[in-house]
Amino acid sequence: MKKIAVICGGYSGEAAVSMKSAAMVMNNIDRNQYEPTKVVITPDRWYAEWEGSEVDMDKNNFSVPTPSGAYGFDAAFIIVHGTPGEDGQLQGYLNMIGLPYTTGDVLNMAVTFNKKMTTRTLGQMGFRVAKSIVLNRDEPYSVSFLTANLGLPCFVKPNCGGSSIGTSRVNVSEEMHIALEKGFKEDEQVIIEEFIAGTEVTCGVIKYQGKVMALPITEIVSKKEFFDFEAKYQGASEEITPARLSEEITRSIQSQCEDIYKKLECRGMIRIDFLIRGEEIFVVEVNTVPGFTEASIIPQQAGVIGISKTELITTVLNSCGI
Repeated sequence: MKKIAVICGGYSGEAAVSMKSAAMVMNNIDRNQYEPTKVVITPDRWYAEWEGSEVDMDKNNFSVPTPSGAYGFDAAFIIVHGTPGEDGQLQGYLNMIGLPYTTGDVLNMAVTFNKKMTTRTLGQMGFRVAKSIVLNRDEPYSVSFLTANLGLPCFVKPNCGGSSIGTSRVNVSEEMHIALEKGFKEDEQVIIEEFIAGTEVTCGVIKYQGKVMALPITEIVSKKEFFDFEAKYQGASEEITPARLSEEITRSIQSQCEDIYKKLECRGMIRIDFLIRGEEIFVVEVNTVPGFTEASIIPQQAGVIGISKTELITTVLNSCGI
């Protein structure tokens, strides 16, 4: 039986969601094949939930000190949303100690966590992306220049971050300064993107039985102004799976998903967000550690084609050679 560290928590505002995702893995992992232990990363400590107690991890070899000796792991199921699990830092550490894990490698994670690098890379590969401008903290800027180039409304986002934390929709010029301040509270860089009026959809991708496979597409109908944290995690949205799209658009999105997964050298499970404007399909974001709670989108999508949560977890582990 393989010993799996289910790593969760992290250093960002997404830590609470990560803990819920870890609970889903712990509740549904196949315990006939795997022996899971929840390992929590916080800014102050790394600890394992061990026999009803919190035991500080030995970071030298990522083991749990126990009365009977060090308890090591065969692999890690990374479910840390945000830093350090989604930006390549944790992957670099695990590489150094030789522990396999369920996400892409350091480069894949670093590129996809950075919205500027993701859109630039995908644009160079021929995918359609929104126009954007990146600002550094304390860099002078002109609101009139930003709005002239990107139009209104537009979106202001932390360049590195997830779950829409620190993201604002700017409808009038007077809102830009506040939106930028909000974004800079989360990151040293913000990205300002043009607004694309259209249908918002998202699609999970896994490697199933040795083949990269896009899952059914989910249409997002937010009850808020956009798909923000409340819409994502507090029920303020309707998620329709499969999405109400033509066969042609569906095939195109799923084909793009599988292509992106391969070209960016992703592993495990990812989720890609899109906006559809008429016949135009824009790639918005690539999520390499997507939400994985009981109510999250990828388990929903897998369930539509008969893949249970337990099989999905096993598939992710198997696809990474675990």
